[in-house]
Amino acid sequence: MEGDIIKRLIAVLILFVLVSGCLTPPVTNTGGGGKGPTDDSDTTIDSGGTGEGTNTEQKEIGDIQTFSESQGEICTQDGKPVVRLFSTTWCPHCVWIKETFDSIAKEYVDEGKIVAYHWELDTGDNTLTSEIETSVPDSEKAVYQQFNPKGSIPTFVFGCKYSRVGNGYESAKDLEAEAKEFRGVIEKLLEG
Repeated sequence: MEGDIIKRLIAVLILFVLVSGCLTPPVTNTGGGGKGPTDDSDTTIDSGGTGEGTNTEQKEIGDIQTFSESQGEICTQDGKPVVRLFSTTWCPHCVWIKETFDSIAKEYVDEGKIVAYHWELDTGDNTLTSEIETSVPDSEKAVYQQFNPKGSIPTFVFGCKYSRVGNGYESAKDLEAEAKEFRGVIEKLLEG
């Protein structure tokens, strides 16, 4: 009988952890007078071309609202800023943002502008490669611990200059705002 009670308590505890999210609540945009997640007055940049007879793609760039800025140097690899997401396969907040982050990261990697990693901590895989890795390198774990000592997920570290724990616009279900802000932070890193 005591064994059944203990098993039930453990099951309830596990369910609570899974339902309550990934250890910390998502980041919310409190604005403070800045642009909010529904403001459509963000800027755009031309991704290339001369504009004369070419079909240039416009990228929507958002202000940096939900990331914290660090005082240190921008971390680079091969002279390019390093952009990272640390997540897991079981975290619902991580699953929600995965495709948007991966898409933006691949876009800038393909343009040769950044180096990017999306580490799934439970599998050890970098989802941005075709290889299936089985462990996160110690150097990457150290970056994760430096910017998030509590170990919460998802954790974003952009160039070791901007970081965020949790999603910024998940409560509004606004992946477009997430994409705009990711681009805004990356563009700020590229400015140096």
